Parts: sequence; C-alpha cells; structure tokens
Amino acid sequence: MNMNDLNFKLLENALTEDELFIETAACLNCPKPSCVLGCPIGNRIPEFIKAAKEKDYSKAFEIISEKSMLPAICGAVCPHEKQCQGSCVKNKIGKPVNIGKIERFIGEWAIENGLDKKYQKKEKNGKRVLIVGSGPAGLSASYHLIRNGYSVSVIEKNDYLGGVLKHGIPSFRFNYGVVEKIIDNLKSLGVEFKTSISFGKDVTLEEAKKKYSFIFLGTGTDTPNKMNIEGMDLDGVLYANSFLKDVNLAECDENFKKKYDKYLGHVVVVGGGNVAMDAARCAIRLDTTKDVTIVYRRTENEMPASKSELEDAKREGIKFLPLTNPVKLIGNARLESVECAVMELSSPDESGRRKPVESNKPHIFIEADTIIFALGYSNDKQIDDIRVGKWNNILIDEGGMTSIENVYAGGDNVTGSLTVVSAMNAGLTAAKSIIEKETQK
Repeated sequence: MNMNDLNFKLLENALTEDELFIETAACLNCPKPSCVLGCPIGNRIPEFIKAAKEKDYSKAFEIISEKSMLPAICGAVCPHEKQCQGSCVKNKIGKPVNIGKIERFIGEWAIENGLDKKYQKKEKNGKRVLIVGSGPAGLSASYHLIRNGYSVSVIEKNDYLGGVLKHGIPSFRFNYGVVEKIIDNLKSLGVEFKTSISFGKDVTLEEAKKKYSFIFLGTGTDTPNKMNIEGMDLDGVLYANSFLKDVNLAECDENFKKKYDKYLGHVVVVGGGNVAMDAARCAIRLDTTKDVTIVYRRTENEMPASKSELEDAKREGIKFLPLTNPVKLIGNARLESVECAVMELSSPDESGRRKPVESNKPHIFIEADTIIFALGYSNDKQIDDIRVGKWNNILIDEGGMTSIENVYAGGDNVTGSLTVVSAMNAGLTAAKSIIEKETQK
C-alpha cells in the first residue's frame, strides 16, 4: 500500500444486509456454545445471531442489551479473534463466524432506527451513584444502574466525554459519532454528565460519600510505563497515550502539525500490543513521516496485538523487528538513532511465557528521529487509603468493591490496559454488585 493513499477516514464499514445473511447463516447454533465462554461479558451470541438471521434486529439488539450497551463499538474495535470469534468451533474446520461484524451491524442498525433510546427503566429507588470517568467502564456502569432505578452522575476530568473511546482509538478504525449518540442516549435516560472535574482534587472522597450512596471509579490509566535507559530525555521521545490523544482529538489540524512536524521522519515504535499498532498506523499517516518500524522484544507470535491489527499494519507498510529491544537512545539533544539488543527466548517463566533475554549477537542501530513507547500504563493513586497492588492497580473483590465500603472500581485502573469489552464487563459487574447489595437489605 502506498503511504500517500493512507488517511484517517474510516477504513471499514458495517456489513450490508446481504453480507449479514451470509455470516449469520454460517453459525451452527451449538448446544454448548464456546463463543459465549470466550466473550468477557457472556453475551448470548447464538441467540442474537439467530434473531439477526431471521431479520428480527430489534430482538437481536434486545438480547445484546442485557449485558452490553456498546455493540456498535465492541463490534468494531474488540479483538474478537482472541475472544468470542477465536472460541468459535468452526475454527477447527476453517473460517469462524464473523461475530464482531454481526454485532456491529446490530448496534449500528439500532442507533439508526432509534431503538437504542427505548430502554426500559425501573422506578427511582432514591439511591445516588457517582461514576468517576466516562470511558467504557463508567458508561457501562451508568447504563445498568440508571435502568435499575438509581440516580447516576458522571464526572470526567477531561473537557470531553468518552475517555479512551474518544482519545485512544484512531478514527480510521472507529466512528466517533457512535460514542456521542450513546452518551446522548444515556442523558435521555437521566444520567448527568459533568466535564473538567478531577476526582480527588475538585471532588474529594469525603465529599462524594456524603452525597452519594455508592461510588464507581472507572478512571482508566494515564501514566505511561517508561524504560530505564540512557537518552530518555532527548527531544523526539514520545509516549503512545499522549501521541494518540493528540492525533485523535486534533484530527491533524494546524496546531497539531506545529507540535509534531519537528518530530516524525524515521519513527520507531516500541511495543507489541494494539496501542503500539495504533500509534504506528497513526504515525505512518502523517505528512512528515518517512517510515515506521515496530520493535518488540519477543517474537511476532507472542505479540498481544490482534491478528487483524498486525496484518493491517504490515499492509500499510510498517516494518517489524521482533526479538529486538532498545538499550540506548543516541543523539545530541535530539534523537538520532536507537541502539537495540538482539533478544532470544529462554524457558517459560511462572506465567508460562518464554522470557526474552539478550543474545550474544552484536547490537543493531536503527536511524530514528522519533521513538514512541507503547509499554502499557500505570495508575495515579487518587485515594490515599485505598488498597492497591504491586503496579498501583486498585484491588477489588469479586463484586468490584475496593477496600473502602461502597466504593467500587473497574477497568484499566484495576487490570491494566485491556479491551473495551473487558472494561464494560467491569462496569456491569460493579453495577450488578450494587443492585444485589441493595436488594438483600
């Protein structure tokens, strides 16, 4: 693919109705559906596929809506080949059912036909819940709680709503308008949203506990993990989260170009997850980029990125250097090259993954004007007396409650950077726990 042909327009549209029929007809409607086990939220997949096959899209949407309020989003961005689709029994004999595209069709159809606004609500129960963060975890918790009679207020530290759905996923992968419509629908259900409010600063825990019966922290993660190597202070060292946020919010306007035109050129991206792929694919679309190389310390088979993202990145001309790890950034005030060790995989560690160790091969040097690190994120601790784990992740019980009574958490601030549907499931789990706690009184 020619770099000049790349832009930020949406690359893939939803299925046509004819294509939908072909995909739904491929489902075997298994008596013990492994796809459901592969879905983080346990969606009743064969049932909504059967309804879609019969062109009863409203029923299909009703089935999905029991657990998910983001089918148009999950259908577009979730790594289905590692979840529901990867668990499809048809993988054993050939091509699996394209569950993600079916889900996306149903979600977008519901939005276009206004069905997503016709949710049933229970009467108000007098309980108020504060949701901190408007990303997928917070939106999911809001959705399930507002429908069960709770008064829900959402505060967001940014001046826009949607969290990672708005600033973390490139526009060529995902239609941002879907997020706006989902938030509008939540507003119509009675959810109150406030932006530019920082929890712990503008609103303290003590103040929130006086006003609300329950609090849910869906704050995600913001602090990038960094490498402890020489040259990290050179001009040209960037981090994927801030780079993606700038790209996705600025849409490459003049202010963005002034900020990044001095960088780019030869770009190196460090990491092997979906965030690394997104950063690389955004970088290669920018005018001043000459080439993009992804370096990763394990092999390509161990890359956590979805197979489709890897294939798309290669098709767009991005180079891959597996078993390569930066050990030094070289330059005089400005980055000029990256010195990398050649790695090899040793025996598996406690997690079962083979550990990358430096080989005896000579180091390699990669010309670079810019290096973008995509090595995951850590939490900023917002509440002093809340229990956290080794990586500053919030510790919760099986229902999502933290060490503080009636304060819940879920999403990336608990698990580290995972998927949209995993964060949604965390919001669902916390909401169910809150509802069950109230019904048991």
